[in-house]
Formats: sequence, C-alpha cells, structure tokens
Amino acid sequence: MKDLVCWNCGHSLDDIPRPISRHATCSQCFNELHCCRLCRHFDPKRNMQCFEDRADPPLQKENANFCDFFSPSRNAFQQRTVDQSDQARGELDALFGDAPADEAADADPATEDADPAPGEEAAAGDEADSTPPLSKEEEARKRLDDLFN
Repeated sequence: MKDLVCWNCGHSLDDIPRPISRHATCSQCFNELHCCRLCRHFDPKRNMQCFEDRADPPLQKENANFCDFFSPSRNAFQQRTVDQSDQARGELDALFGDAPADEAADADPATEDADPAPGEEAAAGDEADSTPPLSKEEEARKRLDDLFN
C-alpha cells in the first residue's frame, strides 16, 4: 500500500514492512502505528469510534493494540485538525496571553501618578509601617472596591 502516511505527523510510511506489526512506530515522530488512529475503521464521530461492529475498540486510540480488524487508512492524517488547534490556541493567546502583562503595566503608572499631598506623606508612611504591604491580588481588589464605593 503506497502513499500511506503516519496518522500523527504525515510522514511517509513506505519504509515500514507490511502488514504493519503491533510494534511498528513512525520513523519521524515515533508514534505507534498499529492503532485505531491509523485504521480505516476509525471514525471519531461514532460512539465507540469504530465502524467495525465486531471489534472491541480500546479506550486509548493512539496506543498500539491487537485488533484483528486493523487495516491502514491512507486518509488517517488530518492536517486540518492540527491547523484548527493551532488557530484556536492562537486566538486564546490573543485574547488572554498578553492581558496580565498589560494589566500590570496599566496598574503601575496609576499608583505612581497618585502622589499624596505633602501633609499626607507622613500619614501614609505611618500607615505603611503599621500594616503589612498588600499583595498584587489584594491591591487589585482594593482598587476595584474603591471604584464601586
């Protein structure tokens, strides 16, 4: 069977002897090949993820198994699933990845710009000595409470 590629990385499996043994691994990514993910009966949309009714599909679809119904599929490698996960990860990074750094940058100038009046400096210094310094979370919570009070 020519044009057979690894289910994980898409590397050609022309160098793997046929039939594919249970111990065969991809020479590129070292994933096991005699597994549900490379089988033509594998379908992630089905309940047990296998078209073969007589098969007893294992729970881990990426691990090697002893299935007698194993037959390699030429379409096992799906490039689009890798692209979708990378795209989703990129979108999450865009939404949340830079937020903590931006919040910290926004919060620091606000505390530096709020200079106390000359008469208040001594009082603020006395307060700082009597109470322990606030953690970042406590300081953020205090600012939030001050906004709504």
